[in-house]
Amino acid sequence: MQKQGHVREFFLGANTYKGFHSYYEYVVPGIPKKLFILKGGPGTGKSTFLKKIANEFASMGLDVELHHCSSDNDSLDGIRIVPFNIAVMDGTAPHTTDPKYPAVVDEIINLGEYWDNEGIEKNRKAILNCNKELKKLYVSSYRFLNAAKEVQDDLEALTGDEFDWASFNNALIDYKQSILEPLASVHKHSEIRHLFHSSINSSGRVDFIENAVPKEYTCHYIKGRYLAAATNLFNSLSSDLILKGYDVEVFHQPLNPERIETMIVNELGLVITNDGKLRNNANKIIDLNDNKNRNLSKNDKEYLEKNEKLMNGLIDEAIVRIQDAKLLHDELERYYIESMDFKRMSELRNSTIEKIRNMCGL
Repeated sequence: MQKQGHVREFFLGANTYKGFHSYYEYVVPGIPKKLFILKGGPGTGKSTFLKKIANEFASMGLDVELHHCSSDNDSLDGIRIVPFNIAVMDGTAPHTTDPKYPAVVDEIINLGEYWDNEGIEKNRKAILNCNKELKKLYVSSYRFLNAAKEVQDDLEALTGDEFDWASFNNALIDYKQSILEPLASVHKHSEIRHLFHSSINSSGRVDFIENAVPKEYTCHYIKGRYLAAATNLFNSLSSDLILKGYDVEVFHQPLNPERIETMIVNELGLVITNDGKLRNNANKIIDLNDNKNRNLSKNDKEYLEKNEKLMNGLIDEAIVRIQDAKLLHDELERYYIESMDFKRMSELRNSTIEKIRNMCGL
């Protein structure tokens, strides 16, 4: 019986304080062997197309990545067949993607060839209204996320006032040496890849960290609420690893992508994270609280509690609007679904699978 390939799951985009933030250029590290770009409206079967291709190659024992939709984690926006660096992705808005290397690397699959234009045209007014309302809901949700980010900034300012950066820098030097000194330089061009393993979407706060990690890994857990210091650690260490020739994956916080949650070095099976879901798996704990000048005052603690409650309330309001947008998007999809020729779509998917198999020599 064929052994199932390892499947990793994460996001290439996120709903953030500054709107939709895309890392879709990192669908693969470096230049893909082949990138299939799906073009077509909502409800044209892009996510199903992606899932079935991913399942096909995972069942053949190949490692696969699933790139979930930033607003609906039940849907996919892309997949990657890891050993061959071949990807298939949704190239429509809001993550519009055009070919960088037409024919040589990139191939467009136009799903608009498989729908009935007249059937869709009769719902023109309803489709335009749906799109208008969708835009309003997302813009509203981003306003609430922007407000939440401002409160998070205040949380960091309160925490940072008590932080001893000199002590932190010394601890950072020691920590980096413990990782870097045993490593020989790898004589290759390294790649940094920016991603999200968590999302603020129609399912609420979603975290795929346990699905994003390598099959076997060592975990270092960064304890402490001061995200600015953790991000400083991630940036410093990732720069040094890249200089030594190691590929690095950097996973950003969805509320504020300027903050980093996790760093993964697949070649070393190393995961460094401040995500509490992996705390019990940690082989090492780096406690940022050791770098406090002093304990927080009673007033500061009260402010922190109020700020956390306010920030979470603002994020919850943003999620309500994203959930309303999801319901509206489902309605929009129905106008396209009823006009799609899914039999021909199935034939297209099978021919695409066969084309990929031939590329991989399978």
